[in-house]
Amino acid sequence: MRQFIAETEPDKNGLLFVEGKKFHYLTSVLRLEPGDMIYVRLPSGTLQEMTVCKTDSAAKKITLQVAGDSAGLAESGNRALPVSQNPGKKFYLFQFVAKPPKMELILRQAVECGVSDFIPVTGFFCQKGNVESAVKKTGSREERWQRIVTEARQQSGSPVETCIHGVMTVEEAVDFWKNECRENSMAIVLYEQTSRTVSLKKAVGDSCSAQELENVGLFVGAEGGISPEEIDFLCSNNIMPVHFKTNILRCETAALYGIAALQSQLENE
Repeated sequence: MRQFIAETEPDKNGLLFVEGKKFHYLTSVLRLEPGDMIYVRLPSGTLQEMTVCKTDSAAKKITLQVAGDSAGLAESGNRALPVSQNPGKKFYLFQFVAKPPKMELILRQAVECGVSDFIPVTGFFCQKGNVESAVKKTGSREERWQRIVTEARQQSGSPVETCIHGVMTVEEAVDFWKNECRENSMAIVLYEQTSRTVSLKKAVGDSCSAQELENVGLFVGAEGGISPEEIDFLCSNNIMPVHFKTNILRCETAALYGIAALQSQLENE
């Protein structure tokens, strides 16, 4: 179910005013008119049912009004869940920097899958120009990647507010993971088949029980993969190398496949 991501809470009268590019999205993309209903994801995480009470094309301003109680919105299977009712684990995607169009696709798909944190990682096989682009895209003044997050959440109905982090080295990424997720956590890295790679089922089975897991990390290489030295470093920090018995996957496919496989495996444990 589509949702609209609001930047502010409704005022004391239950009104929410939307202007600028978001006005265009509501009126030209969703084609909303006075009297229409829409689900709005508020900054608090609540999914609120609202109605369009007024549109002003000249001022490019649309007014939404609270129309009901958000508490009952999760009862229907085709409606998005309020954040407070989303019991899922937190998923962290550590993506080695690929070409800009691929990074945007990976980010969009990660948001749609409910990834909570997106961490670009620079490694041995990452091209300098791609890394520079990623550094710029994660800068405080750059809005493109954040706009992709908003668009993907609105399209997918994801209750998870995906956080984009700055580009990190492999060492910084591992430190971040260890400091952020000290308990009830597991992390894997997708890698070609070797004597030490394991199946996803074994990796999940060797960690704490799926019911106890709170944080799940996934490291995915760029177009050239991940170097043996980087794999050694990840393994030395209890990040398990996993090999999928499938065809060779592009990095953008591997990220989506890995997230989906992890979520599916954990649900079945």
